[in-house]
Amino acid sequence: MLTALFFGYLAVCSFTDIKYRKVYNVVTLPAVVLGLGFHFLYFGLPGLKDSLFGFLAGFLLLFIFFVWGGVGPGDVKFLAGAGALAGLETLVMGAFYGAIIAGLCVFAHIIIKRDFQNTKRRLGRFFNAVFYLRQTPDINLVGKGRAYPYAAFLASGLVLRWAEINYGV
Repeated sequence: MLTALFFGYLAVCSFTDIKYRKVYNVVTLPAVVLGLGFHFLYFGLPGLKDSLFGFLAGFLLLFIFFVWGGVGPGDVKFLAGAGALAGLETLVMGAFYGAIIAGLCVFAHIIIKRDFQNTKRRLGRFFNAVFYLRQTPDINLVGKGRAYPYAAFLASGLVLRWAEINYGV
């Protein structure tokens, strides 16, 4: 039951993020509540603790990037909900895999669109703000209005992590 809920959550959030560039509260908030509840119901206090730590890790992993402007609030809520459903271990490695997938896709997009100069300029401004000016940078490296569906990338990483745990892939 929890696995079906987890995959349904990933599918719905990925679809809405790709199609509308939004991850809706009506999906993420029930996922958090159900994830915490199911983990407590099936695994007791250790399950609740794992789900709660997954929720907190999911929130905290992306919150700093949200503050800097690199991801939207839906991405933060998505990963928090995924953490509540999947638990800490699946979440952390799944988010790492998703970040790698996102980086590869963005890099491929930059190559295909031949957008090297603009990306180099934005990277320069980012590093200048962080290291020299000690300011909070704007890390939207793709330019305004050209956001990537980060929740979909994270979901693909979470699916890979789930397959790795369950099938040794």
